[in-house]
Amino acid sequence: MPAFERLFNPRGIAVIGASADPTRAGGQTIDALTRHGFQGGVYPINPKYDEIGGYRCYPALEALDQPCDIVVIALPAAHVTEMVEQCGACRIPYAVVLGGGFRETGPEGEAREKAMVAAARAGGVRLIGPNCLGLVNVERKVYAAFGSLTREPDLQPGPVSAVIQSGGFGNSLVIRCALAGVGFRQVVASGNEADISAAELIDAYVDDPGTKIILTYLEGITDGRRFVAAARRALSAGKPIIAWKAGNTRQGTRAAASHTANLTGDYDVFRAAFRQCGVIEVHDVDEAADFALCLMSGRRPKGRNVAVMGGSGGSAVVFADTADEVGLSLAQPCAQTMAVLRANLPSVASLENPIDYAAGYPRPGDEPKLQRALDAVLADDNIHQLGLLYATVLGGTLKLSASILAEAAARSDKPVLAFSVMPHALAPEGHDILKAAGIPSLPSPARVARAMGMLADYAEALARQNNPEAVPPAPSASGLELPPGAVTLDEHESKIIAAHFGVPVTRDVVIPVDRVGEAVSGLRFPVAAKVLSRDIAHKTDIGAVKLGVRDNEQLTAIAAELLANATKARPDAKVTGVLACEMVTDALETIVGVVNDPAFGPVVALGIGGIFAESMRDVTFRLAPFGLDTAREMIGELRGRKLFEAARGKPARDTDALAQTLSRVSVMAWTLRERIAEVDINPLLVREAGAGVVAADALVVLR
Repeated sequence: MPAFERLFNPRGIAVIGASADPTRAGGQTIDALTRHGFQGGVYPINPKYDEIGGYRCYPALEALDQPCDIVVIALPAAHVTEMVEQCGACRIPYAVVLGGGFRETGPEGEAREKAMVAAARAGGVRLIGPNCLGLVNVERKVYAAFGSLTREPDLQPGPVSAVIQSGGFGNSLVIRCALAGVGFRQVVASGNEADISAAELIDAYVDDPGTKIILTYLEGITDGRRFVAAARRALSAGKPIIAWKAGNTRQGTRAAASHTANLTGDYDVFRAAFRQCGVIEVHDVDEAADFALCLMSGRRPKGRNVAVMGGSGGSAVVFADTADEVGLSLAQPCAQTMAVLRANLPSVASLENPIDYAAGYPRPGDEPKLQRALDAVLADDNIHQLGLLYATVLGGTLKLSASILAEAAARSDKPVLAFSVMPHALAPEGHDILKAAGIPSLPSPARVARAMGMLADYAEALARQNNPEAVPPAPSASGLELPPGAVTLDEHESKIIAAHFGVPVTRDVVIPVDRVGEAVSGLRFPVAAKVLSRDIAHKTDIGAVKLGVRDNEQLTAIAAELLANATKARPDAKVTGVLACEMVTDALETIVGVVNDPAFGPVVALGIGGIFAESMRDVTFRLAPFGLDTAREMIGELRGRKLFEAARGKPARDTDALAQTLSRVSVMAWTLRERIAEVDINPLLVREAGAGVVAADALVVLR
């Protein structure tokens, strides 16, 4: 039996706290089950009544003598743990806890929630909630729910299953999609997720044959890697996940030793996870509805080239602007296609893509010509999606054009979208034809372009999933010794770890405190001199760094000065010596680092370095580990990526070596994930193409 089969298809539903009052939570559940026609058993539990809503009312759960798979608990929080215990005693597998009063209310509520979960574990009961609206199986008319999930508008059956961590607003997202024409299968408002999580539900939706698209509203995830695994399974199954992640603003800077941690927010990690798993991120209810509609056809483009046709030149301009933003190309039709267009479209038509066939077209009698034009565009191998920009067309003209487009789309497997600002009431026949053909009609050309961009992005994610990249193997741990406990390593110790995993580092010499006055050998000057101490992470701030040291004589004097500065600024710090590092002056500064996220584990960051690193925040992220393809994507996402290109006599930078180093850092982060809290390689110097990269400074924080 698939996971959660009895949760979504219960034989019977009991409601503890059932009420004859439809304004109360228990009353709303009974009313919804009755009104929608649930075919299983409905069992009100309340010792005050003999019957509620025409159903026999039981005094207690143990009195129930019928098959039951879900208990809806509509009681104050103080009574919930006892009811969960009764579920276990009666061998009922699922409980939906509607009310609040748990961890969202503070320590007392948190203790109450832990007791409830412990009772569920002991009794073999799985929980939805608490503090939730419950769940709905639209097709089977299961309403183990209350509130807005039970009210109008009624959801229509369809291929989309949803998990929403917010009740009211999450259901607003569902309702907006439904009003746009999206049909639903399962909807779960998961609330506090004390037990069953969004990741578990997504995993179950992947295995559900009737679910083709997954919609989720997320405010947080406790087990990020489980979410990632579920999302990757969904991608492999070709089931798109549309996700709205809320709660993304930064609430202050982390108190951390590394620059990387200061540059990283929770939302950065979510976005990295979404990118790597092919999750489609949205930021608005309309965008979610548009994307769901466009994914329902199951058509996926084979590239990023699009064509648009219509009689509104302004619409084409707006489309083109947005297409550029989302990385779509308005491709030139091939010569054969152009010949067909010239022979069949009006003489005043502009045949350059966007294809403007002028207002008033087509008219009755133009059907064969427009059919040939549409067929030619859709058959063109250089065009991967087609958009029809109807704008304000209505009446017979829209009906005629939509009929021709529907026939052409049926002969092609390419995505076809339409823009019409006219509501259904003003052009019902044309809109009905488009809907029946599975052609989404969106109310602005910009939204059409964004939807096309999403389809191209998702197709690329599918292609990556089908051709997974190789992650380099971790080197042997032989010779790598980490000190016990939570500690911030000094630069020399940190570079030893980085070098063990294949990260190129500068050639350095350690000068112990008791040998500071002695000359060093084996170095090429100039060098950077730095105080060496586990207790001093940011050395520049206290005058513990000196660059451009010319020779041994200067190094001797400067080393003593640096030690004096460190002692004055940080008398509590244990200083082990001075580190002399060969300087590299012909390189571009970048930052490469790692943060160990509480939910997602190790995350690798790449940013443009230098003095503006934190103010500019030109940074991109990925979950570790990963290979070269992902590393190259990271480089390409930086706003300052053109700095790596040759310009004005300066050579191109060695992005191949940078990508290799990013991948190696990701392997290091994953291999040592139980110990590493943060890593900061700053700067990682990117030299000219062929010359490689080198870590000029490094910081490893162990936990």
